[in-house]
Amino acid sequence: MDEFAKRLPPETEVSQALSLAAICLTASAPCLEFLPPRVRPWQRIAERYSSKKLVWVGATAGTGALWLAGAFLFQQWSLSRLQSQWANVRPKVEELEGMQQQIKKFRPWFDESHRNLTILRKVTEAFPDDGLVTAKTLEIRELSSVTCSGLARDNQAFLKMLDQLRASQEVTELKVDQVRGKTPLQFTFNFHWGSGGAHEN
Repeated sequence: MDEFAKRLPPETEVSQALSLAAICLTASAPCLEFLPPRVRPWQRIAERYSSKKLVWVGATAGTGALWLAGAFLFQQWSLSRLQSQWANVRPKVEELEGMQQQIKKFRPWFDESHRNLTILRKVTEAFPDDGLVTAKTLEIRELSSVTCSGLARDNQAFLKMLDQLRASQEVTELKVDQVRGKTPLQFTFNFHWGSGGAHEN
């Protein structure tokens, strides 16, 4: 304001408002600024997130990324190791599966209870040791139906052998199909083997 007054003639009266307006119009830079400074968006973001916050956020994100990458690498390593183990075991597994298929196919030929042997043992125990009664054929069908034919020295020895078979709990429906001759006596009989023989050894 003093500089503006010096430029005017000494007797000129100048009000303060006029002097202030003249200075503002003639000055190269604005002397009064009533508006807040203009802040750009990137400056706002930079002010909002100070350097410490950015470092903390970056460290957290980096740690999370490292954990994720580590988990992924561990999963890939585990899968690779399991695939290698499977490649080593696969031939044996395929061989065992083939054997299981064969077992399923021929399961009727196998009997874990050894029922055939149990039937043979019972029939053998019923025959006398002195050879008075001997068997020629023994047929076992479906592990339950048994037919036997043979020779006996006399009728008494044959009947005694049948009584021995009837004494067994597993033998049911014992029937004599055929008896011919006297000395030797030719016979054929059949019986049904019950479920009690399935668990015997």
